[in-house]
Amino acid sequence: MKPLHATRILDLTRLLPGAVCTMLLRDLGAEIIKIEDPRTGDYARWMPPLIDGLGAFFRASNRGKRSVVIDLKAEAGQAVLHRMVEGADVLIEGFRPGVTARLGAEYERLRAINPRLVYCSISGWGQSGPRAQVSGHDLNYIARAGVLGADLKARTPGAQVADVGGAYVAVMGILAALLKQQQTGRGDSIDVALSEAAMPLALAAWVEAMAPGESERFISLRGESACYNVYHSADGQPLALGAIEPKFWANFCRAVEQPEWIEQHYSKTQQPRLIEAVATLFKTRSATDWVDRLADADCCFTPVIATGQLLADRQIQARGMVGVTDSAVPWMRSPIRLDDDEVDRGEAPAYGEHTRETLAGIAYSDREIDQLIDAGVIRQAP
Repeated sequence: MKPLHATRILDLTRLLPGAVCTMLLRDLGAEIIKIEDPRTGDYARWMPPLIDGLGAFFRASNRGKRSVVIDLKAEAGQAVLHRMVEGADVLIEGFRPGVTARLGAEYERLRAINPRLVYCSISGWGQSGPRAQVSGHDLNYIARAGVLGADLKARTPGAQVADVGGAYVAVMGILAALLKQQQTGRGDSIDVALSEAAMPLALAAWVEAMAPGESERFISLRGESACYNVYHSADGQPLALGAIEPKFWANFCRAVEQPEWIEQHYSKTQQPRLIEAVATLFKTRSATDWVDRLADADCCFTPVIATGQLLADRQIQARGMVGVTDSAVPWMRSPIRLDDDEVDRGEAPAYGEHTRETLAGIAYSDREIDQLIDAGVIRQAP
């Protein structure tokens, strides 16, 4: 039995942070009900690449969830939501601050309906402060969080750092609030700012920049140290060396027959010259040659693989982390692993697939449901 098997979560979010958050919670056993509007639904549904007319990202990140389409701009739609809230444990929203009040879904109103409700808001800058209403996306959040500035070249990363980091922070907050709910019988409000969720990811660079004092003994985790850097092989493949500790650096130096480098490990003045020397060395062999040569060196060395190569990685295969379904939909399991955990790769829901049965489950009659459909307040998948 999964730990959240009896937990019902209402998901009002769209796109990445909310989808990842509720995917992780769903893999812990929660029932996830996506509440989508009747005009567009979750934008990710229609974002390419498409598989059988449905966005591949949507299919991968919404597996096993339920879809209910409600017009929250209509009072009748808000009344439906309020009845759903009566039996919910958690509600997650991802609008700009103030929008939920216009949808009849703000925390104060829903708390009055269900005092046990855990209410999680995910936004770019948080619910307060001078930037609360400013638009943004992942790149903007990590730019203001010091993450891009921690990279000496400040380039666009290949991953959504703040979005996924915010999803993880939301999961932690929700689990903590559910524990409080068990202990006190009361819910709580959680304010997740994606920009703030990204900040701890640059903690080492932040400490390095803010801590006072100078020392010849030097180690940097942002490309200023020879022992912790990305190099390129003779065939142009990127290679990652992470030999921070003296033993790993010494192992590397001996394996490449450069023992004179060992004593220069933490020398600040030697780093520019040392980086150049290591870079020149790596360009003398192909990536395959370096993998073979350093395989047993125990020096924190790995080739950089493209995301499309993950399926072929033996470590990934051994732990069953990713795969592709029979219908060609990529899937990735939760990195949270529990004893006897089974991966459920259920399909993503059709738009409004569970509207009728969900409303029937909270005591709406067939006649009432048909009236709401006719009025355009809710929508049921064909």
